[in-house]
Amino acid sequence: MVIISDQELLRRSVEPAHDLFPVMRRASIMSPLVVLLALGPGLLAFHSYRIDELSAWFGLECLGKAHLISDSSNALISQPPMIRWLCTGLLSVVGHWSSSLVLFSYFSTACMLIVAYRLTRKVGNPRYALVFCFLLAFHPVVLKQVQLIEAPAFPILFALLTIWGYITHVRSESGIVSYKLLCGGISLGLCLLSGGALALGVLLMLSLYIVNPIDLPKSRSSSEQKKLPVLKQAVRAWKSLLILGFTGFAVGGWWELMAASQIDGFWGKWFAGPGQPNISLYWKTEFYPSYFVRDVISSMGFLLGFALFGLFHGIKRVLNPEGNQQEIAWLRLVVIWVFCSAFFWWGVQFLPQMETSTRAMWKLFFIIPMMAIVAWEFQQIALRRVSYPTVLAVFTVGVLSVIFISASRGDTLSPQISARFLRQLVTLGLSLVMVLWYSHRFKKEHGHRVVEIALVVALSGLHVVYGVYSIPKPNPAGERLLQFEHQLRLTQNVTNCVLVSKTDHPPLELTFLIFYLWGDIDFKQIQGTVLPQDLELPATEKTDPTQEKQVIIRWGASPVSLRNLVNAGFVLKPVASPDVYKQQELQADLITNSPQGF
Repeated sequence: MVIISDQELLRRSVEPAHDLFPVMRRASIMSPLVVLLALGPGLLAFHSYRIDELSAWFGLECLGKAHLISDSSNALISQPPMIRWLCTGLLSVVGHWSSSLVLFSYFSTACMLIVAYRLTRKVGNPRYALVFCFLLAFHPVVLKQVQLIEAPAFPILFALLTIWGYITHVRSESGIVSYKLLCGGISLGLCLLSGGALALGVLLMLSLYIVNPIDLPKSRSSSEQKKLPVLKQAVRAWKSLLILGFTGFAVGGWWELMAASQIDGFWGKWFAGPGQPNISLYWKTEFYPSYFVRDVISSMGFLLGFALFGLFHGIKRVLNPEGNQQEIAWLRLVVIWVFCSAFFWWGVQFLPQMETSTRAMWKLFFIIPMMAIVAWEFQQIALRRVSYPTVLAVFTVGVLSVIFISASRGDTLSPQISARFLRQLVTLGLSLVMVLWYSHRFKKEHGHRVVEIALVVALSGLHVVYGVYSIPKPNPAGERLLQFEHQLRLTQNVTNCVLVSKTDHPPLELTFLIFYLWGDIDFKQIQGTVLPQDLELPATEKTDPTQEKQVIIRWGASPVSLRNLVNAGFVLKPVASPDVYKQQELQADLITNSPQGF
């Protein structure tokens, strides 16, 4: 006879918590959606791209026209060259069209998302990997960096491959060297050639990860699962890391050594990225005490609650390792990753000369582990391992952070009290009151489950909307320049071009557009009046459609600057409608005739 107390009967009578999304148990069959997530969201940023000053600056470097940049000392000669090489090669293959500049960045982002999915699926499960890829694909930082021609996602791609190679080697191999480790070392070298100091960040993160190798999970056969002494595990892990570093240096370190012997002050420029300090699209060039915290909150958006509680629960799980050792090892790596990347990203805020794309690269390096934490907390909530009040707090913190950031003034964290701000707070408060009423009015388990599903789906949907609306829309100046580009494209066989302006420094976009459309032509920049001696046309009596042509582009220069050409008998034919670009008149003319014997 078995005697059961009343308390035990009450405990057994309580309905167990059910999985919020049982369909996600079959997430492995939804793997083809990863390709759609990798290619789909990025198209929004890809199609809204317009040539800007930063892209023109980098594009002139890729085309070998650094001498045309006003500040040649800030050239990219100290930056890792691989992206320039590949971007130049891709442009020569696909041709020059409106968005081909960021085609390399778009495909780099897609490959990064696929590799991130495969990495998280290797160390986790299909549900976790799919949620991680979904949240990362729609993140504002990921979408905005697609429009950066320098492709910050490209070095991140090799950083992920390096992590994958080393982690899988430590987990599944008993020796010091394996093909997985060699693949990771090659990826580290390519990361060194494309991301520079990012490779050092990866090595630092992996070094901290193997300080205590006793908790590293093993997936070998049962005959090899005998626990090795801690010292032997540490020696094996450190030897593998040294081989990883030497392999990476052998693949990518040759360029740094060669460049350091030829460029003064190379290492400082190599780390900081000698960019244009006056050009900044999304990142500030000055450091404010509260800006970093504000930027973190703004970057996480509606997922801030997931990130904060997930980081807290993850650290707690790492400090008390019980249960799935593979999950704990991954959490330990992600937590170390978060703090290392935050240190580097915080450090570059003190470097006003840091290039915009380099800031974006470090920021993306920080966002990836944060999204891994968010996806892990998402999974814990879906499996009902997180208490109901915590889920309410996750939703409240996420929505409240966006309300405060949208109402903040400048770079501060103090919101501006306005009617819109108060309405948002009242709406959030009433929503929470209705949620609490519903969850207590109906059956407890059913009410809690419905509310948690609604809150998780709402935060995910708001994250998607937040990411889509964060994509920079084409400004009027970019649209005008695009129209100007389409009209100039109709003029073929151009071999000479004269850019006339009233200042010494016309927009870089115009200079780049000339070489972007017509290739390596003879280019001359003139300030003020154009003389007949400035032209290099052969003497002809009638126009031949296949003959070499010369175009004169005027920006901020009046038609009077061309009076000497008209007086000398040259005929100017407009090839583009007059427009206004950056508050100055923009016009292009084709010289169709010249006097005999000139």
